Order: sequence, then structure tokens, then C-alpha cells
Amino acid sequence: MHPQVAAVLQQAQQLQSIMDEQLHRMDSQTFTATDESGTVEVTLDGHHQLKAVSLADGVMRLDVEEVQQRINEAVHNAAAAASVSIEADRERIDTAVAELTVTQPEFGTS
Repeated sequence: MHPQVAAVLQQAQQLQSIMDEQLHRMDSQTFTATDESGTVEVTLDGHHQLKAVSLADGVMRLDVEEVQQRINEAVHNAAAAASVSIEADRERIDTAVAELTVTQPEFGTS
């Protein structure tokens, strides 16, 4: 196999490894947050899907709109935490990909 082809295949494998790692992180990470009063706690997974809701004693005595507002606030806060983490992951991936492409061999030389 031509050395440049082997190098490109190696880079492709490294990129695949980076993406597999990111998928694993998304599958295993969770983001938990509460509403401002701390009476509603929600957990989202790395795909922003709701995994758990916990309500403090007495929350269900509130009116429906108040409970909805608190749940939505907690979900918003968890999604914000997830977004910060995703942005950090994106920067990490961008850096890793940039490092891979800097070392990419040029075809047609040699």
C-alpha cells in the first residue's frame, strides 16, 4: 500500500475513534438541574432527552401553571448545562480534527 494512502487511512481511523468517543460521551453523560426554588429537579441525557423528574414534597399542591413553569425552568437549566458541555466537546473535536488535517499528506508529491 502506498505510504500516503496508509497515512490517510490512519487519519480516517483516528477520526472515527474521535467520533466514537463523542457518541459514547453523549450516551453516558447526564445533566441535572433544578428550578430557581430547588423544588423541581430534572435530568437530561447527552441527547437532551428527559430521563428523570423529581418533585419536592408539596409541589403538586401548587396550581398546574406553577408546576409547569418550574418543570420548564429546570429543563431549561439542564439544557443550558448540556449546551455548555456540548460546546466544549465541539471545540475539543475541532482541535483534534485540525491536528489530523495539519499532518495530512499531499497527494501527487513523491
